[in-house]
Amino acid sequence: MATDLPIIPHYVTELDHGEQRRVAHLADRILADEPAMSSTTAFGTGVTTGIGPWPGLVLEDHSGISLFDRANGTKYSQRALLLAGDGDFVAIRGRRYREFERYCRDTLALGDVTVLVPRPATRTAPLSIGCAEDAAVRDRLERHARLNGGLNIVPYMGTGGVWRLAATLAGRTGRPVKVAAPPPRLARRVNDKFWFARCAAALLGGGALPPTHAVFGPAALAGRIANLAKRQAAIAVKVTDSASALGTVLLDPAEMARHSAGALCRHVLAVLRRVGWQGAYPLIVTAWEQPVLTSPSVHLWIPHRQHGGPLVEGIFEQILAGPAGTFVGAGPSGLPQGWRQRIADEAARLGTLFQLLGYFGRCSFDAILIGQSLADARLHWIECNGRWGGVSIPMTLANRLTGDWARHPFIVAERADLDGPGQGLSEFLSRIGEDLYRPGSTDTGVVVLSPSWVEHGNGYQVMVVGRDATDAAASTRSVTDRLTVTREANDASR
Repeated sequence: MATDLPIIPHYVTELDHGEQRRVAHLADRILADEPAMSSTTAFGTGVTTGIGPWPGLVLEDHSGISLFDRANGTKYSQRALLLAGDGDFVAIRGRRYREFERYCRDTLALGDVTVLVPRPATRTAPLSIGCAEDAAVRDRLERHARLNGGLNIVPYMGTGGVWRLAATLAGRTGRPVKVAAPPPRLARRVNDKFWFARCAAALLGGGALPPTHAVFGPAALAGRIANLAKRQAAIAVKVTDSASALGTVLLDPAEMARHSAGALCRHVLAVLRRVGWQGAYPLIVTAWEQPVLTSPSVHLWIPHRQHGGPLVEGIFEQILAGPAGTFVGAGPSGLPQGWRQRIADEAARLGTLFQLLGYFGRCSFDAILIGQSLADARLHWIECNGRWGGVSIPMTLANRLTGDWARHPFIVAERADLDGPGQGLSEFLSRIGEDLYRPGSTDTGVVVLSPSWVEHGNGYQVMVVGRDATDAAASTRSVTDRLTVTREANDASR
Protein backbone atom coordinates (compact mmCIF):
# COMPACT_ATOMS: atom_id res chain seq x y z
CA MET A 1 0.00 0.00 0.00
CA ALA A 2 0.95 3.67 -0.24
CA THR A 3 1.59 3.53 3.50
CA ASP A 4 4.53 1.20 2.84
CA LEU A 5 6.80 3.64 0.98
CA PRO A 6 10.31 2.78 2.23
CA ILE A 7 12.21 5.81 3.55
CA ILE A 8 15.89 4.93 4.21
CA PRO A 9 18.23 7.76 5.33
CA HIS A 10 21.91 7.49 4.45
CA TYR A 11 23.37 10.61 6.07
CA VAL A 12 23.42 11.75 9.67
CA THR A 13 22.71 15.48 9.83
CA GLU A 14 22.32 17.55 12.96
CA LEU A 15 21.77 21.25 13.53
CA ASP A 16 23.39 22.74 16.60
CA HIS A 17 21.35 25.02 18.87
CA GLY A 18 22.55 28.17 17.12
CA GLU A 19 21.58 26.84 13.69
CA GLN A 20 18.21 25.70 15.01
CA ARG A 21 17.53 29.21 16.33
CA ARG A 22 18.55 30.81 13.03
CA VAL A 23 16.34 28.48 11.00
CA ALA A 24 13.39 28.96 13.37
CA HIS A 25 13.81 32.75 13.26
CA LEU A 26 13.79 32.73 9.46
CA ALA A 27 10.71 30.49 9.40
CA ASP A 28 8.93 32.88 11.78
CA ARG A 29 9.77 35.84 9.51
CA ILE A 30 8.47 34.05 6.41
CA LEU A 31 5.24 33.00 8.11
CA ALA A 32 4.73 36.49 9.49
CA ASP A 33 4.80 37.82 5.93
CA GLU A 34 2.48 35.06 4.67
CA PRO A 35 0.53 33.54 7.57
CA ALA A 36 -1.68 31.34 5.37
CA MET A 37 1.25 29.68 3.59
CA SER A 38 0.76 26.31 5.27
CA SER A 39 -2.97 26.56 5.93
CA THR A 40 -5.29 23.74 4.86
CA THR A 41 -8.44 25.03 6.58
CA ALA A 42 -10.08 25.87 3.24
CA PHE A 43 -10.23 22.14 2.50
CA GLY A 44 -12.02 21.14 5.69
CA THR A 45 -11.02 19.59 8.99
CA GLY A 46 -10.94 16.10 7.49
CA VAL A 47 -8.07 16.92 5.10
CA THR A 48 -4.50 17.11 6.41
CA THR A 49 -0.93 16.41 5.36
CA GLY A 50 0.50 12.99 6.13
CA ILE A 51 0.00 9.30 5.45
CA GLY A 52 -2.65 7.31 7.31
CA PRO A 53 -3.14 3.53 7.82
CA TRP A 54 -5.27 3.10 4.70
CA PRO A 55 -4.77 2.30 1.03
CA GLY A 56 -4.26 5.26 -1.24
CA LEU A 57 -4.63 6.95 -4.58
CA VAL A 58 -1.31 7.51 -6.36
CA LEU A 59 -1.20 9.94 -9.27
CA GLU A 60 1.44 11.81 -11.22
CA ASP A 61 -0.14 15.14 -12.08
CA HIS A 62 2.25 17.70 -13.60
CA SER A 63 -0.27 20.52 -13.80
CA GLY A 64 1.60 22.57 -11.20
CA ILE A 65 4.65 22.89 -13.47
CA SER A 66 4.66 25.87 -15.77
CA LEU A 67 5.00 25.13 -19.53
CA PHE A 68 4.32 21.43 -19.06
CA ASP A 69 2.06 20.09 -21.79
CA ARG A 70 -0.88 18.74 -19.77
CA ALA A 71 -2.36 17.00 -22.79
CA ASN A 72 0.89 15.02 -23.14
CA GLY A 73 1.03 13.77 -19.55
CA THR A 74 0.66 10.12 -20.51
CA LYS A 75 4.40 9.58 -20.86
CA TYR A 76 4.86 10.27 -17.16
CA SER A 77 1.57 9.32 -15.48
CA GLN A 78 2.35 5.58 -15.74
CA ARG A 79 5.24 6.01 -13.29
CA ALA A 80 2.70 6.26 -10.47
CA LEU A 81 2.45 2.46 -10.70
CA LEU A 82 6.01 2.27 -9.34
CA LEU A 83 4.93 3.81 -6.01
CA ALA A 84 1.66 1.89 -5.56
CA GLY A 85 1.02 -1.47 -3.91
CA ASP A 86 -1.70 -3.93 -2.95
CA GLY A 87 -5.08 -2.28 -2.51
CA ASP A 88 -4.08 1.09 -3.97
CA PHE A 89 -5.63 3.02 -6.83
CA VAL A 90 -3.51 4.58 -9.57
CA ALA A 91 -4.98 7.35 -11.71
CA ILE A 92 -3.45 7.85 -15.15
CA ARG A 93 -4.01 10.20 -18.04
CA GLY A 94 -4.92 8.84 -21.47
CA ARG A 95 -5.19 5.21 -22.34
CA ARG A 96 -3.99 2.32 -20.19
CA TYR A 97 -0.77 0.43 -20.94
CA ARG A 98 -1.90 -2.98 -19.76
CA GLU A 99 1.42 -4.63 -20.59
CA PHE A 100 3.15 -2.20 -18.25
CA GLU A 101 0.54 -2.81 -15.55
CA ARG A 102 1.19 -6.57 -15.79
CA TYR A 103 4.95 -5.94 -15.79
CA CYS A 104 4.70 -3.95 -12.53
CA ARG A 105 2.38 -6.50 -10.91
CA ASP A 106 3.87 -9.81 -12.13
CA THR A 107 7.52 -9.17 -13.04
CA LEU A 108 8.36 -6.52 -10.43
CA ALA A 109 5.88 -7.95 -7.88
CA LEU A 110 4.81 -4.48 -6.75
CA GLY A 111 1.29 -5.54 -5.85
CA ASP A 112 -2.23 -5.68 -7.20
CA VAL A 113 -3.54 -2.17 -7.91
CA THR A 114 -6.65 -0.75 -9.53
CA VAL A 115 -6.02 1.60 -12.44
CA LEU A 116 -8.43 4.49 -12.99
CA VAL A 117 -8.64 6.57 -16.17
CA PRO A 118 -10.73 9.65 -15.37
CA ARG A 119 -12.42 11.57 -18.13
CA PRO A 120 -12.36 15.25 -17.19
CA ALA A 121 -14.62 17.89 -18.68
CA THR A 122 -11.73 19.32 -20.73
CA ARG A 123 -8.77 17.57 -22.34
CA THR A 124 -6.20 19.73 -20.57
CA ALA A 125 -7.75 19.61 -17.09
CA PRO A 126 -5.36 18.43 -14.36
CA LEU A 127 -5.50 14.71 -13.63
CA SER A 128 -6.59 15.42 -10.06
CA ILE A 129 -9.52 17.51 -11.26
CA GLY A 130 -10.44 14.72 -13.64
CA CYS A 131 -10.72 12.34 -10.66
CA ALA A 132 -13.12 14.74 -8.98
CA GLU A 133 -15.17 15.46 -12.09
CA ASP A 134 -15.57 11.87 -13.32
CA ALA A 135 -18.51 10.54 -11.29
CA ALA A 136 -17.58 6.87 -11.79
CA VAL A 137 -13.99 7.42 -10.63
CA ARG A 138 -15.07 9.60 -7.73
CA ASP A 139 -17.63 7.03 -6.60
CA ARG A 140 -15.00 4.26 -6.52
CA LEU A 141 -12.68 6.41 -4.42
CA GLU A 142 -15.51 7.30 -2.07
CA ARG A 143 -16.47 3.64 -1.57
CA HIS A 144 -12.83 2.86 -0.91
CA ALA A 145 -12.57 5.60 1.73
CA ARG A 146 -15.78 4.49 3.46
CA LEU A 147 -14.77 0.82 3.46
CA ASN A 148 -11.27 1.44 4.86
CA GLY A 149 -12.05 4.33 7.19
CA GLY A 150 -10.01 6.88 5.24
CA LEU A 151 -7.88 7.47 2.17
CA ASN A 152 -4.34 8.58 1.37
CA ILE A 153 -3.53 10.63 -1.71
CA VAL A 154 0.09 10.29 -2.82
CA PRO A 155 0.53 12.92 -5.54
CA TYR A 156 3.50 13.86 -7.68
CA MET A 157 3.08 17.40 -6.31
CA GLY A 158 0.79 19.06 -3.80
CA THR A 159 -1.21 21.16 -6.26
CA GLY A 160 -4.44 22.95 -5.52
CA GLY A 161 -6.25 20.39 -7.68
CA VAL A 162 -4.97 17.54 -5.52
CA TRP A 163 -6.12 19.28 -2.35
CA ARG A 164 -9.52 20.08 -3.86
CA LEU A 165 -9.91 16.40 -4.75
CA ALA A 166 -9.07 15.51 -1.14
CA ALA A 167 -11.65 18.02 0.11
CA THR A 168 -14.30 16.61 -2.22
CA LEU A 169 -13.72 13.04 -1.07
CA ALA A 170 -13.57 13.92 2.63
CA GLY A 171 -16.65 16.10 2.40
CA ARG A 172 -18.74 13.48 0.60
CA THR A 173 -17.69 10.51 2.74
CA GLY A 174 -17.12 11.98 6.17
CA ARG A 175 -13.83 10.05 6.27
CA PRO A 176 -10.37 11.58 6.78
CA VAL A 177 -8.17 12.09 3.72
CA LYS A 178 -4.45 12.61 4.10
CA VAL A 179 -2.27 14.16 1.39
CA ALA A 180 1.38 13.05 1.25
CA ALA A 181 2.54 16.46 0.08
CA PRO A 182 2.79 20.03 1.40
CA PRO A 183 -0.18 22.43 1.41
CA PRO A 184 -0.73 23.96 -2.04
CA ARG A 185 0.48 27.49 -1.34
CA LEU A 186 3.68 26.20 0.26
CA ALA A 187 4.13 23.77 -2.65
CA ARG A 188 3.99 26.71 -5.08
CA ARG A 189 6.51 28.67 -3.06
CA VAL A 190 9.18 25.98 -2.72
CA ASN A 191 8.97 25.18 -6.45
CA ASP A 192 9.45 28.84 -7.34
CA LYS A 193 13.09 29.37 -8.26
CA PHE A 194 13.30 32.96 -7.05
CA TRP A 195 11.51 32.28 -3.76
CA PHE A 196 13.91 29.39 -3.16
CA ALA A 197 16.92 31.58 -4.06
CA ARG A 198 15.87 34.14 -1.45
CA CYS A 199 15.47 31.41 1.18
CA ALA A 200 18.83 29.83 0.35
CA ALA A 201 20.60 33.21 0.51
CA ALA A 202 18.94 34.09 3.83
CA LEU A 203 19.79 30.74 5.39
CA LEU A 204 23.16 29.83 3.83
CA GLY A 205 24.50 33.22 2.76
CA GLY A 206 24.58 35.11 -0.52
CA GLY A 207 27.56 33.07 -1.71
CA ALA A 208 25.48 29.88 -1.66
CA LEU A 209 23.95 30.51 -5.09
CA PRO A 210 24.79 32.14 -8.42
CA PRO A 211 23.98 35.83 -8.92
CA THR A 212 20.19 35.69 -9.30
CA HIS A 213 17.74 38.51 -9.96
CA ALA A 214 14.00 38.77 -10.57
CA VAL A 215 12.66 41.08 -13.27
CA PHE A 216 9.08 42.23 -13.69
CA GLY A 217 8.91 43.46 -17.27
CA PRO A 218 10.74 43.73 -20.61
CA ALA A 219 12.58 46.94 -19.71
CA ALA A 220 13.86 45.45 -16.46
CA LEU A 221 14.84 42.27 -18.32
CA ALA A 222 16.90 44.24 -20.87
CA GLY A 223 18.55 46.26 -18.13
CA ARG A 224 19.45 43.22 -16.05
CA ILE A 225 20.86 41.42 -19.11
CA ALA A 226 23.02 44.47 -19.89
CA ASN A 227 24.22 44.67 -16.30
CA LEU A 228 25.05 40.97 -15.89
CA ALA A 229 26.69 40.75 -19.32
CA LYS A 230 29.43 43.07 -18.07
CA ARG A 231 30.44 40.58 -15.37
CA GLN A 232 29.33 37.12 -16.54
CA ALA A 233 30.48 34.99 -19.47
CA ALA A 234 26.99 33.55 -19.97
CA ILE A 235 23.50 34.33 -18.70
CA ALA A 236 20.32 32.30 -18.34
CA VAL A 237 16.77 33.60 -18.23
CA LYS A 238 14.31 31.26 -16.52
CA VAL A 239 10.59 30.96 -15.91
CA THR A 240 10.39 30.73 -12.12
CA ASP A 241 8.15 27.66 -11.83
CA SER A 242 9.22 25.49 -14.75
CA ALA A 243 11.14 22.22 -14.49
CA SER A 244 14.40 20.87 -15.91
CA ALA A 245 15.33 22.85 -19.05
CA LEU A 246 11.72 23.93 -19.68
CA GLY A 247 11.55 27.70 -19.69
CA THR A 248 15.32 28.25 -19.69
CA VAL A 249 16.92 30.45 -22.35
CA LEU A 250 20.72 30.48 -22.39
CA LEU A 251 22.61 33.51 -23.71
CA ASP A 252 26.17 32.52 -24.53
CA PRO A 253 29.16 34.89 -24.89
CA ALA A 254 28.96 34.97 -28.70
CA GLU A 255 25.32 36.05 -28.63
CA MET A 256 25.95 38.69 -26.00
CA ALA A 257 28.86 40.10 -28.02
CA ARG A 258 26.84 40.32 -31.26
CA HIS A 259 23.60 41.82 -29.99
CA SER A 260 22.40 44.69 -27.83
CA ALA A 261 20.63 44.03 -24.53
CA GLY A 262 17.35 45.08 -26.14
CA ALA A 263 17.77 42.61 -28.99
CA LEU A 264 18.68 39.84 -26.54
CA CYS A 265 15.59 40.67 -24.49
CA ARG A 266 13.35 40.40 -27.56
CA HIS A 267 15.01 37.09 -28.47
CA VAL A 268 14.45 35.67 -24.98
CA LEU A 269 10.78 36.65 -24.91
CA ALA A 270 10.20 35.20 -28.38
CA VAL A 271 11.78 31.86 -27.38
CA LEU A 272 9.72 31.69 -24.18
CA ARG A 273 6.48 32.43 -26.04
CA ARG A 274 7.23 29.60 -28.49
CA VAL A 275 7.38 27.10 -25.61
CA GLY A 276 4.12 28.30 -24.10
CA TRP A 277 5.03 31.16 -21.76
CA GLN A 278 1.97 33.37 -21.30
CA GLY A 279 3.79 36.56 -20.36
CA ALA A 280 3.71 36.14 -16.59
CA TYR A 281 6.43 37.85 -14.56
CA PRO A 282 8.72 37.72 -12.71
CA LEU A 283 11.38 36.00 -14.75
CA ILE A 284 14.78 35.12 -13.32
CA VAL A 285 18.03 36.39 -14.78
CA THR A 286 21.00 34.47 -13.44
CA ALA A 287 24.64 33.79 -14.15
CA TRP A 288 25.25 30.57 -16.10
CA GLU A 289 28.37 29.51 -14.27
CA GLN A 290 31.29 27.50 -15.64
CA PRO A 291 33.18 25.27 -15.30
CA VAL A 292 30.74 22.87 -13.63
CA LEU A 293 32.51 19.93 -12.02
CA THR A 294 29.32 18.08 -11.13
CA SER A 295 25.59 18.65 -10.65
CA PRO A 296 24.56 16.96 -7.40
CA SER A 297 20.93 16.38 -6.52
CA VAL A 298 20.07 15.58 -2.91
CA HIS A 299 16.84 13.78 -2.01
CA LEU A 300 14.98 14.12 1.26
CA TRP A 301 11.86 12.94 2.96
CA ILE A 302 10.45 15.60 5.27
CA PRO A 303 8.22 14.13 8.02
CA HIS A 304 6.03 15.97 10.48
CA ARG A 305 8.09 17.76 13.13
CA GLN A 306 7.04 15.39 15.91
CA HIS A 307 8.61 12.50 13.99
CA GLY A 308 12.07 14.05 13.69
CA GLY A 309 14.05 16.14 11.23
CA PRO A 310 14.37 15.80 7.45
CA LEU A 311 15.85 12.51 6.25
CA VAL A 312 18.56 12.65 3.57
CA GLU A 313 18.10 9.50 1.52
CA GLY A 314 20.64 9.99 -1.21
CA ILE A 315 22.92 12.28 -3.20
CA PHE A 316 23.03 11.67 -6.93
CA GLU A 317 24.92 13.16 -9.82
CA GLN A 318 22.62 14.39 -12.55
CA ILE A 319 23.47 13.63 -16.16
CA LEU A 320 22.53 16.70 -18.18
CA ALA A 321 22.55 17.17 -21.94
CA GLY A 322 22.39 20.15 -24.25
CA PRO A 323 23.27 23.79 -23.60
CA ALA A 324 20.31 24.34 -21.25
CA GLY A 325 21.03 21.22 -19.17
CA THR A 326 18.17 18.82 -19.95
CA PHE A 327 17.93 15.91 -17.50
CA VAL A 328 18.78 12.59 -19.19
CA GLY A 329 19.76 10.47 -16.20
CA ALA A 330 21.45 10.19 -12.83
CA GLY A 331 23.61 7.94 -10.70
CA PRO A 332 25.04 7.85 -7.18
CA SER A 333 27.38 10.73 -6.45
CA GLY A 334 31.06 9.84 -6.63
CA LEU A 335 32.13 12.90 -4.66
CA PRO A 336 34.44 12.44 -1.67
CA GLN A 337 32.69 11.84 1.63
CA GLY A 338 33.52 15.33 2.90
CA TRP A 339 31.75 17.01 0.00
CA ARG A 340 28.76 14.68 0.24
CA GLN A 341 28.40 15.37 3.96
CA ARG A 342 28.53 19.12 3.38
CA ILE A 343 25.84 18.85 0.68
CA ALA A 344 23.71 16.71 3.00
CA ASP A 345 24.15 19.13 5.90
CA GLU A 346 23.16 22.21 3.89
CA ALA A 347 20.22 20.36 2.32
CA ALA A 348 19.07 19.32 5.79
CA ARG A 349 19.11 22.96 6.92
CA LEU A 350 16.96 23.91 3.94
CA GLY A 351 14.70 20.95 4.63
CA THR A 352 14.37 21.97 8.29
CA LEU A 353 13.29 25.44 7.23
CA PHE A 354 10.62 23.97 4.98
CA GLN A 355 9.50 21.59 7.73
CA LEU A 356 8.99 24.55 10.09
CA LEU A 357 6.90 26.20 7.38
CA GLY A 358 4.61 23.15 7.29
CA TYR A 359 6.16 21.01 4.56
CA PHE A 360 5.54 17.26 4.45
CA GLY A 361 6.69 14.67 1.93
CA ARG A 362 9.20 14.24 -0.86
CA CYS A 363 11.64 17.06 -1.64
CA SER A 364 14.94 17.44 -3.48
CA PHE A 365 17.49 20.17 -4.10
CA ASP A 366 19.68 20.66 -7.17
CA ALA A 367 23.13 22.22 -6.94
CA ILE A 368 26.35 22.64 -8.90
CA LEU A 369 30.00 22.54 -7.92
CA ILE A 370 31.91 25.30 -9.71
CA GLY A 371 35.69 25.46 -10.10
CA GLN A 372 38.75 24.01 -11.73
CA SER A 373 39.02 21.24 -9.15
CA LEU A 374 37.34 20.02 -6.00
CA ALA A 375 40.09 21.68 -3.99
CA ASP A 376 38.83 25.15 -4.94
CA ALA A 377 35.21 24.35 -5.81
CA ARG A 378 32.21 26.39 -4.69
CA LEU A 379 28.84 24.84 -3.89
CA HIS A 380 25.91 26.74 -5.40
CA TRP A 381 22.28 25.78 -4.90
CA ILE A 382 20.10 26.15 -7.99
CA GLU A 383 16.54 25.09 -7.24
CA CYS A 384 14.16 23.08 -5.11
CA ASN A 385 11.93 20.34 -6.46
CA GLY A 386 9.11 20.16 -3.95
CA ARG A 387 7.71 17.02 -5.54
CA TRP A 388 8.58 13.55 -6.76
CA GLY A 389 10.79 13.28 -9.83
CA GLY A 390 13.03 11.40 -12.20
CA VAL A 391 15.45 10.29 -9.46
CA SER A 392 13.30 10.02 -6.32
CA ILE A 393 10.76 7.69 -7.96
CA PRO A 394 13.47 5.22 -9.10
CA MET A 395 15.25 5.58 -5.73
CA THR A 396 12.09 4.61 -3.85
CA LEU A 397 11.40 1.83 -6.35
CA ALA A 398 14.95 0.52 -5.82
CA ASN A 399 14.30 0.47 -2.08
CA ARG A 400 11.14 -1.54 -2.69
CA LEU A 401 12.92 -4.02 -4.95
CA THR A 402 16.28 -4.43 -3.19
CA GLY A 403 15.58 -3.38 0.40
CA ASP A 404 18.06 -0.49 0.19
CA TRP A 405 19.24 1.20 -3.00
CA ALA A 406 22.70 1.79 -1.51
CA ARG A 407 23.35 -1.96 -1.34
CA HIS A 408 22.63 -2.25 -5.06
CA PRO A 409 23.29 1.18 -6.61
CA PHE A 410 21.37 2.14 -9.72
CA ILE A 411 21.62 4.50 -12.66
CA VAL A 412 18.68 6.15 -14.39
CA ALA A 413 18.92 6.55 -18.15
CA GLU A 414 16.47 8.50 -20.29
CA ARG A 415 16.31 9.19 -24.01
CA ALA A 416 13.48 11.12 -25.62
CA ASP A 417 15.18 12.19 -28.85
CA LEU A 418 15.34 8.96 -30.83
CA ASP A 419 13.63 8.32 -34.15
CA GLY A 420 13.20 4.61 -33.84
CA PRO A 421 10.47 2.11 -34.56
CA GLY A 422 7.57 2.03 -32.13
CA GLN A 423 7.27 -1.26 -30.28
CA GLY A 424 5.24 -2.96 -27.60
CA LEU A 425 6.64 -3.39 -24.12
CA SER A 426 7.03 -7.15 -24.55
CA GLU A 427 9.26 -6.60 -27.59
CA PHE A 428 11.29 -4.03 -25.69
CA LEU A 429 11.71 -6.41 -22.75
CA SER A 430 12.85 -9.16 -25.11
CA ARG A 431 15.58 -6.84 -26.40
CA ILE A 432 16.80 -6.41 -22.83
CA GLY A 433 16.73 -10.20 -22.48
CA GLU A 434 18.74 -11.73 -19.67
CA ASP A 435 19.67 -8.28 -18.40
CA LEU A 436 16.11 -7.73 -17.17
CA TYR A 437 15.73 -7.31 -13.40
CA ARG A 438 13.60 -10.07 -11.88
CA PRO A 439 12.96 -9.94 -8.11
CA GLY A 440 13.72 -13.20 -6.41
CA SER A 441 15.96 -14.51 -9.17
CA THR A 442 18.36 -11.61 -9.85
CA ASP A 443 19.86 -8.85 -7.72
CA THR A 444 20.82 -6.71 -10.71
CA GLY A 445 19.43 -5.75 -14.06
CA VAL A 446 17.25 -3.34 -16.03
CA VAL A 447 13.91 -1.99 -14.78
CA VAL A 448 11.58 -0.19 -17.19
CA LEU A 449 10.19 3.00 -15.66
CA SER A 450 7.61 4.03 -18.26
CA PRO A 451 6.23 2.48 -21.46
CA SER A 452 5.11 5.51 -23.45
CA TRP A 453 8.35 6.54 -25.14
CA VAL A 454 9.07 2.91 -25.99
CA GLU A 455 5.77 2.52 -27.80
CA HIS A 456 6.22 5.74 -29.75
CA GLY A 457 9.81 4.89 -30.69
CA ASN A 458 11.27 8.17 -29.47
CA GLY A 459 13.14 6.86 -26.42
CA TYR A 460 13.01 5.03 -23.13
CA GLN A 461 13.19 5.48 -19.36
CA VAL A 462 15.05 2.73 -17.52
CA MET A 463 16.83 2.08 -14.24
CA VAL A 464 19.87 -0.18 -14.22
CA VAL A 465 20.62 -1.86 -10.87
CA GLY A 466 24.19 -3.05 -10.36
CA ARG A 467 26.28 -4.96 -7.85
CA ASP A 468 28.02 -1.67 -7.10
CA ALA A 469 28.28 1.76 -8.71
CA THR A 470 30.97 0.66 -11.17
CA ASP A 471 28.96 -2.34 -12.28
CA ALA A 472 25.81 -0.21 -12.65
CA ALA A 473 27.69 2.26 -14.87
CA ALA A 474 29.17 -0.47 -17.06
CA SER A 475 25.83 -2.24 -17.39
CA THR A 476 24.11 1.02 -18.27
CA ARG A 477 26.55 1.68 -21.11
CA SER A 478 26.06 -1.82 -22.48
CA VAL A 479 22.27 -1.76 -22.24
CA THR A 480 21.73 1.75 -23.59
CA ASP A 481 24.00 1.05 -26.58
CA ARG A 482 21.71 -1.85 -27.39
CA LEU A 483 18.50 0.13 -26.83
CA THR A 484 19.54 3.25 -28.71
CA VAL A 485 18.31 2.14 -32.10
CA THR A 486 17.29 4.78 -34.62
CA ARG A 487 14.78 4.25 -37.37
CA GLU A 488 17.58 4.39 -39.95
CA ALA A 489 19.60 1.72 -38.16
CA ASN A 490 16.53 -0.45 -37.82
CA ASP A 491 15.73 -0.13 -41.54
CA ALA A 492 19.34 -0.92 -42.49
CA SER A 493 19.27 -4.14 -40.46
CA ARG A 494 16.30 -5.49 -42.38
